[in-house]
Amino acid sequence: MLHPIHSQLYVGSGRSVYCGPLQHLEDHIYGSAVLHVGIYGPFKLKRAGGDWQSYRMAVTPPGLRHALDVAGGVHGKIFVEADSPYISAFCRRFPYRRDVVTPFADRDVLECFRWIYEEDPAQEDVEARLDRFLPQDVPQEGSSEGLLDARIRKAVALMLAEPDRNHTEAELCSALGLSASRVQHLFSAQTGVPFRRYRMWKRLWRCAELLHQSDNMTFAAVDSGFSDATHFSRCFRDTFGINPAFVFRKIDRFDLLV
Repeated sequence: MLHPIHSQLYVGSGRSVYCGPLQHLEDHIYGSAVLHVGIYGPFKLKRAGGDWQSYRMAVTPPGLRHALDVAGGVHGKIFVEADSPYISAFCRRFPYRRDVVTPFADRDVLECFRWIYEEDPAQEDVEARLDRFLPQDVPQEGSSEGLLDARIRKAVALMLAEPDRNHTEAELCSALGLSASRVQHLFSAQTGVPFRRYRMWKRLWRCAELLHQSDNMTFAAVDSGFSDATHFSRCFRDTFGINPAFVFRKIDRFDLLV
């Protein structure tokens, strides 16, 4: 059965889903763990400096520079944030390691992505379906999976409260009661990326949300902490491997969980 060619983006609280046709994404670095799904067939993924490998489903860890070749196929992604209430469930179902692309086979998840793409459901229905395999829960006692250090949570809260402000390293150190080297170490260990890249990652999603509301890239970029629309576009391309204008002009459905 043939289905219309379209693209969908559902931005939730700590997890976001994309489905749609893709060609090639140049080298890029995500700020969260991402589950990739070839909805109707395999896709190719290459680590920076490595060789192309074929996958049907795989997780890329945060901070891993890689390129993607879908050759026009329909691709699905789910982004799960380090500070997300779903990250512990994600780590248990899709255990991954740093600097490694981890392949998986999961029929329930594949069927979920097919359903999203083919039925084009409402946001609340997508969230309910995702809850079946990525529930919001508390990590098991004695497990470190999904646990974000309270001091890093405090730093993330500062970023989200004032997204357009560049908190200095000295301010963060003072707020967290840590040395500069300890702040950098904790951020990389807990989120998988350095502080500045994680801040940029959060700003990019903030900008996407504002674009959804206003359709004014300059306003959204500045209000999210970028110096201008050009700065936003450059950071978006380095993070997602594609020009933002192409994404936001081509997307057919953009739902934002309020």
